[in-house]
Amino acid sequence: MKKILLLLVLCLVNNFLFSQSFPATLNLKKLHKEEMLSVPFIGSPEESPAPGDYDNSIYSPQYTTTPSIKETYVINANFGAIPKGEVQIEGSAVLTPGVFMKNLGAKTLTGAKLQCVISHFPLPSGASTKMYDMLSAERLEIEPDSIRGVVNETFDFKNGKGVGRYQYVYTVSQDSVDNARTDNSYTANTYVTNNLYSKGRINPTNKQLQITQYWGGGTDYREVMFPFSFSNGNGLTIDTLFTGIASNDGVADIYCEGRIYKWTDLNSNQDIDNDEMELVALGSSTVPSSTAGNFTNLRIGLENIASSDPRYKVETGVLYFASLMYPGGGKTFFSAYDMVPSHRMLINVKEAAMNLQYEDYPYLSVRAQDGATGGPDMTAASLFYVDLDMSGEASDNEIFFFPTAMAIELGGVVATENPNKEAGINVVVNPSPAKDIATAVVKLEKPSDIKIELFNSAGVLIEGQEIKGNSTNYNKTFQVNGYSAGTYIVKVSTKEGFVKKPFFIIK
Repeated sequence: MKKILLLLVLCLVNNFLFSQSFPATLNLKKLHKEEMLSVPFIGSPEESPAPGDYDNSIYSPQYTTTPSIKETYVINANFGAIPKGEVQIEGSAVLTPGVFMKNLGAKTLTGAKLQCVISHFPLPSGASTKMYDMLSAERLEIEPDSIRGVVNETFDFKNGKGVGRYQYVYTVSQDSVDNARTDNSYTANTYVTNNLYSKGRINPTNKQLQITQYWGGGTDYREVMFPFSFSNGNGLTIDTLFTGIASNDGVADIYCEGRIYKWTDLNSNQDIDNDEMELVALGSSTVPSSTAGNFTNLRIGLENIASSDPRYKVETGVLYFASLMYPGGGKTFFSAYDMVPSHRMLINVKEAAMNLQYEDYPYLSVRAQDGATGGPDMTAASLFYVDLDMSGEASDNEIFFFPTAMAIELGGVVATENPNKEAGINVVVNPSPAKDIATAVVKLEKPSDIKIELFNSAGVLIEGQEIKGNSTNYNKTFQVNGYSAGTYIVKVSTKEGFVKKPFFIIK
């Protein structure tokens, strides 16, 4: 089956000629295995229609050993929600309708085709407007138990109606009357919003994530992140990260961090090196001890640590990663996912067309920290797999292509450009990551007294000191062996301004 699907993918690549932004060079062979939350979450399986002589279907094989979990082989958009500024730029937000069709019937199908209808619905409610209605130009012949792929022309959201819900309906048909029509259609929604970005589905009215399952397991460090960039991000700030977590041991007292990383390709090789990942926004959450049960949703405010502005200001044309980090602890940890809009077909087709971008990935999973920076080891960043056949090795159909249930909320224009550039303060914290002690080395352009403070990721002051010396060089050592693992921030202030420098504590 793997070779057949690869051949079908290669037949579709001519429809993916979009301009590249951040070509992906991810090594998908570096996969790690994850487990599904053992606490029941998904309901009972649906009944499948009985096939007849003529039964075209959208290919939807079972995924995992749970009958109700299936993966529908269609091309979905690479976002669940996107801010309205992105649809103002041609080619920044597009959908190329495509499906794999499987003949479940006993006889050969002729004239098999795909129809896609895309409609716009205003928010929060209102009458729909049809934006796109197209049949595939190709008419296929499909033998019994065979699979064929087809795509339609690309829809550019720039040609839509701005903010709203965009519903797209795929329907497959053929010349003969179908004997089991209930498996012929697939319906999905994406949103153009004022201030939300997500990979999975989200209700922008109440910011409710569409969570269908939790994956992970184990008690060690890990980060789940999704890559994103903006073609028209000037004036936006990153305010908040939304996601959900679960644990077989109960979620009370679990500590985790929301992070935003900025990638700068310092050596221009298009590979993401660990020292090229800059932490620019940070927040944390500890689930209250009184929280009962195995599931909870998180809303983590993100503080700008790249400058003195309260929120991080987005740069257009820069690759970012929104991340949920669990430093490890005594409880198993599972992250939330939306197991409806698979990105498998989108990624396979764009990879075959040599046009795959980091932004196309529905998530990245990292299970190792970089020893030098304390951040994620991006050489180990990849997708994970589910060991369906219990072989201990990943096969193509076992790779998990569903998006993380995570979103970021964006704000408006900040007041200043970057006062830290004018403050004349340089701070280096060594070592980072630290275990026992961490030393902040401060260098000033002009002699001055300083105030130096240490905060945790929640913004709580741990310790602080005013140092009067009217000097340009200061060293401050912090005893950190009694602190919990996670991200901490050193803040240095002078009469010229202040800077914040993050560092990591590991155990």
